[in-house]
Amino acid sequence: MLKRAVIVVQTHLKGLGLFQGNADGAASPALEAAVLAALQRRPGDMPSGGTTFSAKRREVTLFQLICKDKGIDCDPVDGFWGPVTQEAYERLVHLLDRGTLPPLWRDDEPSDANPHSWPRDTGNQAAMKAFYGPPAAGPTGRVQVPWKLRLAWDKSQVIKHISCHAKVEASLDRVLQKVHAHYGDAELKRLRLDLFGGCYAPRKKRGGSTWSTHAWAVALDWDPERNQLKMGRDRATLDARDYDFWWHAWEAEGWVSLGRSRNFDWMHVQAARL
Repeated sequence: MLKRAVIVVQTHLKGLGLFQGNADGAASPALEAAVLAALQRRPGDMPSGGTTFSAKRREVTLFQLICKDKGIDCDPVDGFWGPVTQEAYERLVHLLDRGTLPPLWRDDEPSDANPHSWPRDTGNQAAMKAFYGPPAAGPTGRVQVPWKLRLAWDKSQVIKHISCHAKVEASLDRVLQKVHAHYGDAELKRLRLDLFGGCYAPRKKRGGSTWSTHAWAVALDWDPERNQLKMGRDRATLDARDYDFWWHAWEAEGWVSLGRSRNFDWMHVQAARL
């Protein structure tokens, strides 16, 4: 079981007065005994033969019951860590860390709007080249940032303008103005949307063989430290209800979030379709 899940179980047992050790995620005979004692208190919630499960399976069973106690679906309670329990774990961690359950992300699907007919970034990227020209040619547009923006890797450096492709310049300006008007300076800083990871980069995609959309200066990265390439919505901070307006502002202009569309690289938003 994941260390954080074990800590959840230990904390629960300490609250019941059944476990006196540290909530450190470490296995121990004392933890096994406390888990068994807790399950014996809930015979009506247990699967048949639950108290005779292996120690590991009993621990998962108790974790599943903790999730259900918090109103998080975790059926069946069977002591096996499968996809349902993994999803319940992610929702419980969100609740513990942020005070609320995460939004039902499948109910907020990315918009299909594409008012500027951004090209698709697929195959040999012929559509990208036809629409934007050759990659790695350098930015041809420039947009003033309406709030104090800092380089994510050098926070002492303030960015007043974003260099981009001329074809996305007006759209990018509208998004930034709309976002600033909605959130304001203080909230943008609290949400770490004042940390910029860059736009133009003449390189191929990380882990891929085709050109990055950054090579056309039509992609931007935000708060890269907490929204890294391989982070999913269980870890990326840009997947939270506070950012709904942020994403909707981009999507209304046809920009695409790789996080919302593909659940990786949550820092990245691009003026190119998938």
